[in-house]
Amino acid sequence: MPSLGLAEEEACLRVLRSGRLVQGPEGEAFEQAFALSVGSAFAIAVSSGTAALQLALMALSVGKGDEVVLPACTYIATANAVALSGAEVVLADVQSESLNLDPESLGRVMEPQTRVIMPVHQYGLAAPVQDLARKAPHAYLIEDAACAMGAGLDGCAVGRPHGLLACFSFHPRKVMTTGEGGMVTTDDVGLAQRVRALRQHGQGDGVTLEPGGNFRMSELAAALGRVQLERLPELLARRRQVAAWYFERMADWDWLQLPLDSDSGHIFQSFVVLLKDRDLSRDAVIEHMRAGHIECQAGVVPVHFHGPYRGVRRDALPNSEKVGRRGIFLPMHVELNEAQVERICDRLRHAVGA
Repeated sequence: MPSLGLAEEEACLRVLRSGRLVQGPEGEAFEQAFALSVGSAFAIAVSSGTAALQLALMALSVGKGDEVVLPACTYIATANAVALSGAEVVLADVQSESLNLDPESLGRVMEPQTRVIMPVHQYGLAAPVQDLARKAPHAYLIEDAACAMGAGLDGCAVGRPHGLLACFSFHPRKVMTTGEGGMVTTDDVGLAQRVRALRQHGQGDGVTLEPGGNFRMSELAAALGRVQLERLPELLARRRQVAAWYFERMADWDWLQLPLDSDSGHIFQSFVVLLKDRDLSRDAVIEHMRAGHIECQAGVVPVHFHGPYRGVRRDALPNSEKVGRRGIFLPMHVELNEAQVERICDRLRHAVGA
């Protein structure tokens, strides 16, 4: 549930009254503010988080004959961007507690043809990018930061690329939104120029440099993004407060695995818990929650559970499969209050008979 108010409404009205709906001052101002916020040299606004991933791969000329390693526990968009590039998807497992890409699993699937590793900052918690990079010194690193705007990594904001490029999403489920939209950040001037050209049909300086596409962000989306970026500290603080209410009530629930807490830099784009007891039916728990008018979702479906990716090369994936079978997304948005969190927790406890 996005948090939208009068400031967002006025920003959109400003664009509508200007008559300039694409490639105008709002997009440029949003890019500049975003780059400053995360500490990157360049930020390029695009039409979605998936478009950001596709453009990052295109900018590195990743394609047929290349392999890209990503965590099996991620939304399907990460794998789809790789498949659409023509490269091969290779899957590594995630760590049991952070649910981020496991450096040891990555090391087991690395090959000479591995061109890119694509860690996902899972649910708003930064992945161990430096450890991953040490396992793959010959590969490019693209950060899937779709869920991680505002998260911290090694004393810096996610988006100040530890790899070559970082890719964000502004879907309505994210911490900040533009409706639909995304951003690519990089410190490499050549890659920034290429991403800009590729998002605009491969055009630069009035001529077509190479085949590209239409991955532009609208002025309406950019205006919305500027307001949401200004409100980011408020939005993050509220999410961390909601998470604190959850932690306070669930601290002694030994049948549930909780996320890592906010001291880890987590921004809680999602609040994902795992049922530890194999005898507890995750689907029955979700059904019970929904019967009480509390909307919950199953954990992310692992990439190799989807038909197109069942035969891909992969490591053993026990932790990813555990998330896929026992993970639950609990309600997490800035409009939740303490009484509502209390009711969610009471219903969850009742669902498992605790």
